[in-house]
Amino acid sequence: MKKINAMKFALGIGASLSLYVCQPANAANWFNIQTISLPEWGAGQFIGFLQPLSTDIQASSVIVNGYPHAPANDQTAHFNEVAPTFDSSSQLFMQRARFFVRGSIGNPDISYYVGVEAGQNGYDYSWGHYAPRIIDANMVFSHYIPGVRFEIGNIRAPGPEGAMEGFMNFNFLDAFGTGLQQLMQPTFYNNGINYKLATPGTKDGYAVPGGDVSGNNGFRYPGIMAEDWFMVAPKVEVAYGAMLADYGRLLDTGTSNGPIVAARLQASYLLGSEKGRFFRNDLTGFIWGQAARPEIGVMPGQPTPSSSNMTRDGFGMTYRNGYMTRGGLDVKAEYFEGSGNIAAPAVFNETPGMAAVPALYDEIVYAGSNNTANGYDVSGGYFLTKSIEAVLRYDYYDRLPNNAAAERIFQDTSLALEYHVTPLSRIVVDYIDRSITIPNPGAVGAAGSLALEQATAVVNSIGNQIDIWAVYAF
Repeated sequence: MKKINAMKFALGIGASLSLYVCQPANAANWFNIQTISLPEWGAGQFIGFLQPLSTDIQASSVIVNGYPHAPANDQTAHFNEVAPTFDSSSQLFMQRARFFVRGSIGNPDISYYVGVEAGQNGYDYSWGHYAPRIIDANMVFSHYIPGVRFEIGNIRAPGPEGAMEGFMNFNFLDAFGTGLQQLMQPTFYNNGINYKLATPGTKDGYAVPGGDVSGNNGFRYPGIMAEDWFMVAPKVEVAYGAMLADYGRLLDTGTSNGPIVAARLQASYLLGSEKGRFFRNDLTGFIWGQAARPEIGVMPGQPTPSSSNMTRDGFGMTYRNGYMTRGGLDVKAEYFEGSGNIAAPAVFNETPGMAAVPALYDEIVYAGSNNTANGYDVSGGYFLTKSIEAVLRYDYYDRLPNNAAAERIFQDTSLALEYHVTPLSRIVVDYIDRSITIPNPGAVGAAGSLALEQATAVVNSIGNQIDIWAVYAF
């Protein structure tokens, strides 16, 4: 019932926003933008962007009243520290520096895309160290078979809008939302290690120490995708993509964990006469799904997961009309859900002598397909002037509603002002009001118990966040 209500809410807001503007919403054809090189790029064009970020989280230590020697006392929770190192609540750093070359090989029907990511982020973080990494490396073959183009290499998986968006045309580049971060953007672990149950007597919540966690994959997987797009009417475009890939991180062989299949279908109604690529006006609806079967090694004598099946799916709509035009609107609403391999990130950094149960410094992976999560996000942007855009966004994520003791609900409300220097470069100030709730406190522990007091103190310590960041494209 909770999932159905969330879905209805997301759809209701999306529908009401569309009616309010009296026209149907945004979403470019990401398959086209991310795979086909422009003719003017020729054999190769160097492109890139820099994204410096200053972030400050209103962090507070976790204090468990009545338990002066409780494991959590004087700890700062990870959600109050800057990822992925979790060693400070305020930082000024280069979050992303991306450099890439795009062009065509021999003829315009063979496009290539090679990019390198540098900076302080989860993609460049691997086994405890930062290093520049290849993020895009693919080729696309068009028009060799009618109705299908083939993309081969490290591919951005067809999925939710937030995961497919490119830097050239969307809001909140640095804030994917709690649901996308935890559910759709998994961190990968060393699958050559056997893990223990986080809590004895439970079934499939396995504790993965921080040292065995690699980074994330930027929503990209090494594999092959069939895709294409068609104008089925003068103003109606249909696009699709279907991918078969390896569930893991490019060049991190310890994370390779079986195949993943993913697909997305979308239809767009073009509001303007131009078909455009980066900043067109359109209304788009989309649906997508992903499935994999990653394995997790378990310690001898521990029960194995009931199933390793993992699914992710969702749907949504987007609207854009008048980019960098006074009165221009940009609206998005999407719902997503998943089962299997639901991860609860570590709560704290490991501290000697901290004997917490479950291990609050481990990432807990709930592997069985009986474990679920769902969420939605709704956002709207309005151009006050040609250059100044006000943005409002709400994110909701319900993690493990099937597990009363482990269930947590995350809610973020974000407000931002963006100054668009050019269509591709901008300066942003955003403020995020964040909260976590425990829907079933009685399942965590009796009133006054250490377990409940600790869990309550942890979620109540979450702080709000303010960011100042910029994108400089070249």
